Amino acid sequence: MPTPIIKFRPYQEVVFWKKIRRVLLMWARQRGKSFTLASKALDRMMERRDHTCIFVSASILLGSEFVRKEAQVWNTVLAKFREICASQQLKLESNIDGLDLDAISDIFEHQKLEAKIWHDRTTCSRSIVVAPNPATAVGWTGDIFMDEVGRIFALKDVIEAVAPFMSSNPEFIWWQATTPPPDDNHYSFEMFLPPIEDFHVDPKGTWYESKSGIPCHRVDAWDGSAAGVPLYDDDTGEPCTPEEHRKRAYDKVAWDRNYGLKFVRGGISAVSYAAIARAMQLGRGHCIGVDVREAITR
Repeated sequence: MPTPIIKFRPYQEVVFWKKIRRVLLMWARQRGKSFTLASKALDRMMERRDHTCIFVSASILLGSEFVRKEAQVWNTVLAKFREICASQQLKLESNIDGLDLDAISDIFEHQKLEAKIWHDRTTCSRSIVVAPNPATAVGWTGDIFMDEVGRIFALKDVIEAVAPFMSSNPEFIWWQATTPPPDDNHYSFEMFLPPIEDFHVDPKGTWYESKSGIPCHRVDAWDGSAAGVPLYDDDTGEPCTPEEHRKRAYDKVAWDRNYGLKFVRGGISAVSYAAIARAMQLGRGHCIGVDVREAITR
């Protein structure tokens, strides 16, 4: 394994160095999803000439709080990579150099954030930040990094537009990150649902293959705590265990989803698609279908 260019947490390091083309980071809130994606994108730019990394962020659509967090992540990553590039005779420049966080957030929100790593005077690789827009997704070419996919409204259409790129060039990678979606009718709910519910605590996280066949890396609040990333009390600011943090949470369902990574059923749909699909799978070959509408008319 190469010497890490950034000090990662145990679970971040496992994923960062893994040779894998597509992966989903199913990580709890504030465990470093965006930082890991941004770091991987910039690392790919350092390795490859004339390479493009497209960072697809739902934060652009989620409001100022999410935008500011994402912009802060990029500002931190760029500062660290600028030092690394200098040590390797590479030059990193971006259109947020020297700006304060408010200005960076504005540039990020308007999808104007761009970073370039110059390999020589005429050759560079770049990263750009875009919104998850299905209409423009067909024009993306390069590595795709998708953040907060569980909150992308038209995720199915975006994925349909992006998927062909993976078969067009074996060098491209497609990394995604999210927590379970708030609504069990969201496309990502069924797509990233784990095969089991109980996982052993591991500071390096746990791998599983989703129902859709995508390799997923899971890090919940207990894994993060084991890796030295505690949760803090909302009032006192004191570190606390996941059990204590959940006990003090007003919305236990939201806590289970955002920190426990539970796929909570019971969104806006009367019956979730996942539940219907599961029932159909269990009943296949053991029951018969009845057209209720026809029975009523009789």
